[in-house]
Order: sequence, then structure tokens, then C-alpha cells
Amino acid sequence: MSADSGTTHVVKQGEHLSQIAKNAGFRDFHTIWDHPANAQLRATRDPHVLFPGDKVFIPEHKTKAQDRGTDALHDFVVTLTRLFLRLRVLDLDGNPITGAACDIALQSGKDADEASTDGKGIVEDEIPDPAIHQGEVTVHVPPPKPPPPDPVPEKKLKLDVHIGKLNPEFKLSGQQARLNNLGYFAGYTLKDLDELLWAAEEFECDHITKPVPKRPEIVPAPAGGEDDENTTDPQQHTGIKDATIFNALKKAHGI
Repeated sequence: MSADSGTTHVVKQGEHLSQIAKNAGFRDFHTIWDHPANAQLRATRDPHVLFPGDKVFIPEHKTKAQDRGTDALHDFVVTLTRLFLRLRVLDLDGNPITGAACDIALQSGKDADEASTDGKGIVEDEIPDPAIHQGEVTVHVPPPKPPPPDPVPEKKLKLDVHIGKLNPEFKLSGQQARLNNLGYFAGYTLKDLDELLWAAEEFECDHITKPVPKRPEIVPAPAGGEDDENTTDPQQHTGIKDATIFNALKKAHGI
């Protein structure tokens, strides 16, 4: 068996490496991700923010044998990688919503897990199965402080969660999703380029002060080049041109 024996998996929309590893029979996605054949992909991707068409090399399984006596009990320790969903909940002014009770429903037919946002507005919950690709989070927003003289109805935020569907920050679809998640309306489809540019300009003014912000540009894909999946735009745009903007967008978004 050669050192490079294995198969190549072509990523589909919504897939992430923990899911791919499980389907291939690996407990830890690092077994795949750290393989030398995936070095080029590692240089440009987060293992859980892949892009449709990415090629992941999956090595063959290796058998490991341990000699032990048959007249005693033996302990074997297996290292497992746990997968978590982490969300940061912000108000309309961009401030973290702290101390908010959250109901996190990631499994159909199962009771929601209970958690609360921390001092940075972050709430997390373990994803029990890498195959789970969607869920719902209900945030119970605390009342204002000091409380108003008259009782106020409880405010709930219901958030649909799509696990594994975020695309890289330098892709049009990834930029649009991050802007929308941060409260900058960037349109509903990849054809909404004007909305995307307006949202990017607002984000730039809020997060980038030097040099003086300029109107962002969309760079078109080269002829025959890679494009965002399912785009219907005839010019096949790939995303915002300025790396300063999309790198700041990734930092503000957290991934």
C-alpha cells in the first residue's frame, strides 16, 4: 500500500470536514485534514468552511495492533474531537446580548438544550452528530435595566441555524452571508450586487478607518474560472475585490 493510497472527495454545498470524516469512518477529522495531500487546501480554507468543488483527499484506514495478554482486562484510550455550535448574539447597535437564556434545538424530535449567553454574548452547545446541518436557536432577551415602570412582554429572537453552509470569506456568497449575519442587509441572492456593495460600504465605514474608505468593488471571475455555486449572474462575479474588507469581515464575524 502506498503512502498516498486513498480517495478524493469533492465537497458539496453544506458539507464540512467533521461530517466528511464521519462518513469516511474517521473519528477525528484531523486524520484527513493533516494529511500532506491536503496541504494546499489547508492553506486557503477552514476545515469547517469549505466551498463546493473543493477536493479533499481521504486516506485509507490504517490498522493498529496492540499485543495484550488474554488473562487480564486492559484499558484503551481513544481521543475524540467534539464539535460545537457557537453563536454570538448582538443587538441592533452591535452590542452583545449578555445573560440571555437560549433554547438550542439541533435534533429533530429532541428537547432543546438550555444555555445562556456569556459576557461577550456567546452561547455554545455541542453538536452530537456531525451529520446535523440545521437547527433553531431561541434567545430570550432580558428586560432592560433598570426595568421600566410598566411590565414589558418577553422578547424572543428565533434564529435559523444552517451548519456547514457558510462559504469562504473571499467568495461572494460567503461575504453576503457574513454581512447579513452582522446586520448589514446584503441581499437575498447572488444577483443582489447593489445591496451587497451598499452593505459592504456601511461595514467598511463602521470597521475600517484607515485608509479613508472607498466604495468597494466586485471583481468578476476570469473566463473559465471558479465561481460561486448556483449563481445566476451573467457576469459570474466572485466577490468583493478589497482583501482588507473581506478579512475585516471575517474577523468581525468570527469565522
